[in-house]
This record gives sequence, C-alpha cells and structure tokens, in this order.
Amino acid sequence: MKRIVASGLLILLLGIAAAFYWLFYDNRPPASGNFPLDIAALRKEAARLPGTGPTRIEVEGIYRSRVPRIAMIAGTDWGQFTLVRASYRLVFPDRAIIIDTASDAATARHERWITSYDPVAWQRLQHALSTASMILVTHEHCDHIGGLLQSPNWRSLLPKAVLNDAQVSNVPDCTVWPAGSRTAVTPITYQGLHAVALGVVLIRAPGHTPGSQMIYVRQSDGHEFVFMGDTASSLDNVRLMRPRSRYVMMSGGHGDDRDAVFLQTLALNRLAKAAPKLTLVPGHDADAIEAIVEAGVLKRGFTTGF
Repeated sequence: MKRIVASGLLILLLGIAAAFYWLFYDNRPPASGNFPLDIAALRKEAARLPGTGPTRIEVEGIYRSRVPRIAMIAGTDWGQFTLVRASYRLVFPDRAIIIDTASDAATARHERWITSYDPVAWQRLQHALSTASMILVTHEHCDHIGGLLQSPNWRSLLPKAVLNDAQVSNVPDCTVWPAGSRTAVTPITYQGLHAVALGVVLIRAPGHTPGSQMIYVRQSDGHEFVFMGDTASSLDNVRLMRPRSRYVMMSGGHGDDRDAVFLQTLALNRLAKAAPKLTLVPGHDADAIEAIVEAGVLKRGFTTGF
C-alpha cells in the first residue's frame, strides 16, 4: 500500500513539474510556418502615399507594473520585469498621429501588479488625442485601446480612429465600448501591409489577439521603427527568440495563438538582422523603451505643437 501511495505521489509530482515546465520554460518553435516581413516591402509601402513623413516621435508612459521576467520571456529567470503602458505621438510638420492609448486609472487599478499611475501623463495623452489627426492601436486590449474608449470625448475621437475590423468586432473582457460607439467607426479590412500616411504602415499580425497589428514608421530623416505591440512585449522576446510564457498567453483572457506569435517573433528577429539600424519598440518593456529615449531616438513626454 505504501508503495502504491509513493508511486502515486511521484506521478503527481512529475505531472506538476511537467506542467510547470510547459507553462514557463518550454520554448519549442512551431514545426512549420512563416510570417512574411520584408524591409524592402515595408519601405515601398511607406513611400506609396503623398505628403511629408513624421519629424519626431514622442512617448508618454502612463502606468507601470512588475511581474516575473520568466512570465514575459519564456525560459529565462524569476527576476523582476517592469512593464509600462505607453502611448506614442508621431509628429508631422502640420499634424500628429497617436499610437496606442493606455487606459484610465480606474481600469488600471483592476490589473494585477500595478506599481504607479501618472494622472498628469494621462491628461497629456487626452489632450494629444483631441488634437491628433489619426489614432492607431496595435490591438484591442484595454491597455492599448482603453484611453480612446474611456475618454469623455470618445464621440469626437472615434471618427479619427483607424481600426481594423477585428479590433472593432473582438471584445476582450477588459475592453468596454460605450453604448452606440461602434457606429462612429468605419473599420478597415486589409491583409499584409497597409499605408495610412507617408512613412506609416500597418502590418497585419493576428496572434496575440485577432486584431493585432504592428506599425512601421519611417521618419523624414530616414530613421525606421517597428512598434511591435504585444507581438513582442519585451525586446528580449525578439533578441532571444523567446515569446511570452504559455502561462501569460493563456491567462487573463488573452488566448494567444502561440504559433502565430512565435512565427512573428522569428520574423522580427530576421528583420532586425536585415536592417540593423531599425529601432524595435516593444509593447511594454520599460527598460528597453527608456534606453531608446536615453539614446535620443524617442522624445520623452507629449508636447502640444508640431
């Protein structure tokens, strides 16, 4: 009887260990598949529309949280990883485009591990939204689209939002559209690449969510960026070719298509090698984004002018 109990416990422990490894450490790529991402195609599409490209890009960090690093980068370590919910302002000579909108303080408080929220940054973001000519989001989770939908001025903002069809139709648990708000948006449908302004190209990348997309930006001085959203929340997702852990991909209502995200991560790694001067901007990596600011490539804080 003791042997049976001991064997049962051993099997249970081995099962728990295997599940733990699978959730946090396993980093096996998909057996097949490819996500096309070509720098020449991006540059061609970025030059398709007339006008002048953005002259600078500003970043505003709205709130932060900390989680174990292994949660965001599978198979690494249990040290602390700081996430920032950020918004970006592409400044043209006569207008501005916003990328991602964070979410308000009330919504942020419902997220786990929040360490700080900047209400002044939130107000600067709201002013930037009101003066922007276009609003883009990398995907439909509340910490990216929330600032748009939670704004008291959503009626005037939504007509300026260029959202793809899945960003409008897919509603994660944390995202609440005000009653009647969807009629203010005419969603776009596209596959592959889609330029929305000179130097600004949407890259369709369903995986993290059905509406996920990345955004390529080429400044007027030739500097190139890819805003990766949560295709790569951390820069090390791409550097190490290690996406988020399965635990994170499966929790919080995410339901990521892991194979699709992994293939996109590998494609970003190849793109970075093909264009070494390209700046990859991760979805939430506070340290990586701060390093880009310190290098003078992104400008800290939203201004009011062009």
